Amino acid sequence: MVEARFGCSIPEIFERFGEPVFRAAERQVLLAACARDHVVVATGGGIVLDEANWVAMRPGSVIVHLRASPQTIAERLQRQLESDPRVVRPLLRGDNPAQRIATLWRERAAFYARADLAVQTDGMSLEAIVHELEAAVRSRAGMGTVPVASIGGATGRSDIYVAPGLLAELGRLARSRWPAARAAFVVGDAAVWEHWGTAVCQALETHEFEVRSTTVPPGEASKSLAEAERLLDWLLEHRIDRGDIVVVVGGGVVGDLGGLVASLVLRGVGLVQVPTSLLAMVDASVGGKTAVNHPRGKNLIGTFYQPHLVVADPLVLRTLPDAELRSGWAEIVKHAMIEVTATGQRPGVLLSLLEGACLEQVEFEPSWLARVVGRNIEIKAAVVQADEREAGLRRILNYGHTLGHAIEAAGYRYRHGEAVALGMRAAARMAAALGYTDQGLVERQDRLLDRLGLPHSFEGSVEEVLERLAYDKKAVHGELTWILPVRPGEVIVTRDVPREEVLGALAELVRASRTA
Repeated sequence: MVEARFGCSIPEIFERFGEPVFRAAERQVLLAACARDHVVVATGGGIVLDEANWVAMRPGSVIVHLRASPQTIAERLQRQLESDPRVVRPLLRGDNPAQRIATLWRERAAFYARADLAVQTDGMSLEAIVHELEAAVRSRAGMGTVPVASIGGATGRSDIYVAPGLLAELGRLARSRWPAARAAFVVGDAAVWEHWGTAVCQALETHEFEVRSTTVPPGEASKSLAEAERLLDWLLEHRIDRGDIVVVVGGGVVGDLGGLVASLVLRGVGLVQVPTSLLAMVDASVGGKTAVNHPRGKNLIGTFYQPHLVVADPLVLRTLPDAELRSGWAEIVKHAMIEVTATGQRPGVLLSLLEGACLEQVEFEPSWLARVVGRNIEIKAAVVQADEREAGLRRILNYGHTLGHAIEAAGYRYRHGEAVALGMRAAARMAAALGYTDQGLVERQDRLLDRLGLPHSFEGSVEEVLERLAYDKKAVHGELTWILPVRPGEVIVTRDVPREEVLGALAELVRASRTA
């Protein structure tokens, strides 16, 4: 593909244009090749050196490293040269090419270790390599160890995996990402730890991580500067270094807190998110927002820091209380309402997928739930990849959150998802009142939220909600940003929402409470 673009051979490209031009063209054709379906892409050995190439190669692919000894590689290059004297191989110039290949291998070993699979090819026929490779790829794909999404950002690449039973693969996935890491510092939610702490530690220890662990109390109160300081003290006391990783196990609270701490200690270390709530799987663990709360509002102190690895196993939701599971469904409905705008794919699939399911049940079939979680992650990843730091498109992820965060912070009587559900109901009513959408979409969203057991009315102080709105961190020059629905899966971003419309939507939710 590169040669076709230039109309000459690779050695000629190097000689006439130089290596930087070649690498730029290589990056472009790799992106084009990976955009196709059901293909095998054979790359050059230097492809691994460019982080942009890793983003192009994922998601939805299996990356294979074909290994061979330096002596085998030298012999193959020599045979190639003998069969075609026009081939130019700099590695064969001079004495002892195998030694030069070995040096190059050591320089690139950490990059090759990031592959999903490694197949040793010394002494094997082409047919034998193909059979081993096919079996290995089928096995990995069946285990769900192909990332459903990868996000390239300022703090590195975020690879996100979803599959039932994936928790057992945590250590292997982490070791593949950090082949030279010494220690894993695990921060867990105390309520979750009794169920999954042992499994997490064993998965990491099996792959030779030195594991140290601590827990934080469950609940929103843990998202504080004091708790962040305690965790930083713990990490530094145990001599964490830049090559170590922080593994965060729990829901959105510990995910936000642990992510913030990982971004701050030593100016940032490797971060793994192991979400154990539905809300964290589809939202908090994806996208790189970290934060703690302040008395004046939620998430006012934080950073953007992508988790380098996310391992989401729907089977861990078996121990999640029903109320927390319902809270997570609110974010899933949010993604269904923004899907078309987020991905550019029309029609959206998530809204119909939810409406056709038996949502009233407590337990869901693991593979179906993995499909739903995976689609949510794809939607959010598409937005984050386009707008990592919330300068434009990413604002649509705040659908239902502008009012929802104010409702949540006004006494914390509602869980996050419950408050967001109320925020979405209010936003749809504002959109209808302003002529952006019709009543049919308002009712369609209401029916979905009702079936999931999410609140339909607000009980609390409207004045306190309005006071919290004044501290919304997304306000620009004092003007609030609103995300309003227009059609199924489509939303708009606007600051043109009169105060009386906000009051009217809130009043309607309060009236629903009084008539319930």
